[in-house]
Amino acid sequence: MTKSEQPDDFRAPSCQPTPLPRRPRPCAECPWRVDVAAGQFSRERFDDLRSTAGSDGREAWLDAPMFGCHKSPEGGEQACAGWLAAAGHHHLGVRVAVAFGRLDADALEPGTDWPDLHHSYDEMVDAKASDLTG
Repeated sequence: MTKSEQPDDFRAPSCQPTPLPRRPRPCAECPWRVDVAAGQFSRERFDDLRSTAGSDGREAWLDAPMFGCHKSPEGGEQACAGWLAAAGHHHLGVRVAVAFGRLDADALEPGTDWPDLHHSYDEMVDAKASDLTG
């Protein structure tokens, strides 16, 4: 039997990687945006999300959660575009997604027409939690 004569169910399945769900750009209320006012999230919420962000030499582990966009529908969570561009390179799971073709490396840099983003999780939390009392 020639290759063209093989039935469809006899051919090897495609091995295309499943894309990592992500937002294409920061939303209007993205906490990673410098121009977004503090107060949208509580200090406790920022503490809960700390495990999503690493730093130089202290990357978030492979099994660490990713910072999801708060506009993602429940059950259809997407990685936050601002987080990916500002802190994604400090997350080992994100690096693996890039290495396996699940995420384009361009997602780890702000787009040309994007707003200014905070440079680290700590900088973002300091700016966004400054007006919070809880």
